[in-house]
Amino acid sequence: EDVRARQQQDQDRKRKERLSEVVGAAILFYHRLLVEAPEGGPGRKHLRSRNFDGDAARRFQLGWAPDGFDALSVHLQRERFERKDIVDAGLAFVNRANKLQDQFRSRLMFPIYDSRGEAAGFGGRALGDQMPKYKNSPETPIYQKSRLLYGLNWAKGEIVARGDVVICEGYTDGMAFALAGTPNAVATCGTALADEHFQILKKLARKVVLAYDADSAGQA
Repeated sequence: EDVRARQQQDQDRKRKERLSEVVGAAILFYHRLLVEAPEGGPGRKHLRSRNFDGDAARRFQLGWAPDGFDALSVHLQRERFERKDIVDAGLAFVNRANKLQDQFRSRLMFPIYDSRGEAAGFGGRALGDQMPKYKNSPETPIYQKSRLLYGLNWAKGEIVARGDVVICEGYTDGMAFALAGTPNAVATCGTALADEHFQILKKLARKVVLAYDADSAGQA
């Protein structure tokens, strides 16, 4: 029994590593489009309007998901990733024509890592009137939103050193805190604060500061 359990754990770990690798390749693909390609223009313009420059885009590895329906899927398959890996990582789904269709299109992309710094998934923000405005990776073996905090991979050391953590609402808030000299800030990934979030933070900090928006949702 022990042997079988160990083998299963080993398999699960390898699978998660593989999925992380696929997400990592997607982060690079989207990032290059944002910083180098003409089609990343709307993303760059939006970031500038929020006072984030190219350095911020590089520091947080932001990206741009193009409008085409399978640009990422085609790229990842060229990079020798299997269809199953791409789908299981939450980056695409199989459409009715049995073709891979990208999960994110025409969005500013925020990569989300786990606390160890392994690539886990994305938050994507629509800039036009596309709904929903924010869209996150679906739940996968590596992306479980009630266990992930945006920015924890960068902030972990500071949180431990200071003994407190600031929890804010959105990705750009988390970035703004870090750039303004509060590197111990994290954000929830398009979900409410869960008990599991507190379990994770309890191991790192004694004090939690909530820095939510002053609107009714934030107050609640």
